[in-house]
Amino acid sequence: MIRAVGVTEVLSALPGAVVVLFALVTQLGDFWFTFLVCGLLYWLGPWTPKLGRGLTRDRTAMLVALLAVAVALVVSLKGLFALPRPPGAGTATNAELVPAALRGVYESMATGEGFGFPSGHATLSLLVWGGIAWALRVGTRRQRAAVAATIVALIGLSRLVLGVHYLADVLAGFAIAGAALALGLSVLKTPERVFGLAAVVAVAGLLVSGVSRDSAGALGIAVAGAVVWSLLGERIPEPTRRGVVVTALLGVTSVSFFLGVTFGLDPTPAAVTLLAGLGTGVLLSLPLAGERLAKKV
Repeated sequence: MIRAVGVTEVLSALPGAVVVLFALVTQLGDFWFTFLVCGLLYWLGPWTPKLGRGLTRDRTAMLVALLAVAVALVVSLKGLFALPRPPGAGTATNAELVPAALRGVYESMATGEGFGFPSGHATLSLLVWGGIAWALRVGTRRQRAAVAATIVALIGLSRLVLGVHYLADVLAGFAIAGAALALGLSVLKTPERVFGLAAVVAVAGLLVSGVSRDSAGALGIAVAGAVVWSLLGERIPEPTRRGVVVTALLGVTSVSFFLGVTFGLDPTPAAVTLLAGLGTGVLLSLPLAGERLAKKV
């Protein structure tokens, strides 16, 4: 197989402690972490500790839109190519080095399931961390790009160390995400248009790979983002000091509920679309309620 060039096998043979460390690093490119980061930056904006200078609502909404594009691309392309992961990707090595109470968590962090091409972590990380480097105004552009590139490179390396992807999977994810990031920031330029791109890719994924929970979730996120931002984007106020506290508290509670139901109760694809859409809609529109409630408190 042309994807199997031996890099994964060499890196996965590193000392056990290194492999366990990279299981933590890889979380920086996981959906749950990137979703959390994008959501918090959107809710907090300029009040983000040490990083908030220049973070407008439009710029942070763009991060959520880029995440939607990443999810749609990963789901659609994995279904299109349907290429397997390396042998043993579903088995967590060095689990004996982790305390028994944390072993189940480690196993979920250090393994991969489903199709392998392109790497979802590589695609998500470059789009999201590249978008964050664009959105922030802390330091110089070169410094932000260097930090983002380092994080993205470590995430890509972690997928090889853990043995859950071939090198070609990671490089393809970077290339696809790089093209999508350039398109979003240089051509489309607005959250509404980028959400629209995500919706087009998600629909194409449904047509190519059929209906699944993943494709249904990608569709719900993209379509809800496009609809909600087109209807409410201009009405959502810039965050205030009191408003962001209320918004963040409401947001963590409500979005956690939607994610918990989606991933914990094994709903049908139709229900996943609805829940993913509602969760995205709540994420984007919640500052309206948070700012209004803060004025009354």
